[in-house]
Amino acid sequence: MIKYLTGKELCEVLGISTTLLYKFRKAGMPYHQLPGGRPFYLIDQVVDWLKNAGYHQEKVWTK
Repeated sequence: MIKYLTGKELCEVLGISTTLLYKFRKAGMPYHQLPGGRPFYLIDQVVDWLKNAGYHQEKVWTK
């Protein structure tokens, strides 16, 4: 089953701040949004994007 995460849930799962979430989105992190709705994220897509973009996780996601 596919789990859709809100921005808040994604921040908790990845251990990042909302500021970093917005930086990632500006850099091209994948997200989905229905017209007039909040954006949501698929954790597999986000982790794949982070790895392909050169980020790695130590305590937090950094390049």
